Amino acid sequence: MEAKLMSYNQIDFQSKFHMEAMIKQMESVSETLGPKFKEAGLLSFTVTQIWNKQGKFRLGVYYAYRDEKAFVNCQKILNGIPTDEENPVIQNADRGVVVLHVDMKDE
Repeated sequence: MEAKLMSYNQIDFQSKFHMEAMIKQMESVSETLGPKFKEAGLLSFTVTQIWNKQGKFRLGVYYAYRDEKAFVNCQKILNGIPTDEENPVIQNADRGVVVLHVDMKDE
């Protein structure tokens, strides 16, 4: 099944320590809430460490959703995850409808 909707979040941190703490939190959440996200319609997510911005501690998070309903259902789950008050972040989110997807994997 291919994603119909994608979301890209860019998250900036005050230090490498804070960024790594978020990665650990994301790993933990994916282990505990992974089945709920799958049932809600999340097809995949990818976390990247942005490396071409010197002096920045930034992650990029890509979410792929089955459809618009899946996006709404997953947002409800995400909004239920408590924020880390000790790790303030600056977050920007972009969402888009998939209009072209080219899969380069060998089948």
